Amino acid sequence: MLYLIGTGLYYLNDLPLRAIDVISSCSEVFIERYTNLNDITFIEKLKKITGKNIEVIGREEVESSFITDKAVDKDIALLIPGDPLAATTHFSLVEECYQKNIAVKIIHASSIFSAVGETGLSIYKFGGTTSIPIYTENFHPESFFDTIEKNINCDYHTLVLLEVRDEKNFVKPIEAMKILKTIEEKNNKNIIKWDSVIVLSQLGSDSQTIKIINEKDINNIKPPCAVIIPG
Repeated sequence: MLYLIGTGLYYLNDLPLRAIDVISSCSEVFIERYTNLNDITFIEKLKKITGKNIEVIGREEVESSFITDKAVDKDIALLIPGDPLAATTHFSLVEECYQKNIAVKIIHASSIFSAVGETGLSIYKFGGTTSIPIYTENFHPESFFDTIEKNINCDYHTLVLLEVRDEKNFVKPIEAMKILKTIEEKNNKNIIKWDSVIVLSQLGSDSQTIKIINEKDINNIKPPCAVIIPG
């Protein structure tokens, strides 16, 4: 059996209580941290509570048959930041399990998709979510702007997730702002209300940030981050 377990927004205390018993009973336990980050003490504290080794795996393992091959004849737990079904990657795992006749159990948890309500914006007014990846020399996608434009045309807000790989390698809000402004200028589209864009950082933590974007005071914001483009 495969257990997909949401870890919640940030701290170990955000992990659903029933997940502790499940993790303790599984043969192997894995956690992915490429879709989001938990508190840096999360893994070590969970190891002490459950007595289990918790192996960090990356996108390559999650998107291959690595997990499902193990779950054929063993109980396997995969811990996922936020809610386990918030990312399309994990839907693929569920589909693969169905194809291999592997039982799947989902343990849901809090995620950014409900936490954005702290901004005062209604969840019902959000359109499609998109994300800005880390740019490299030969990788400069712009498709996320299409989602933003579509939402704005419908008077919907857009939650824009900013890619994070670790505490030092992530898309900073100031970088996201520059990317979006560059795309706007290149396509002669002045559609984003910059005086209303909201920056989110480490939601659910004691140091969470929710503020209107400002180039002067968002340089030191810590991951995980996101921005909201109001409709």
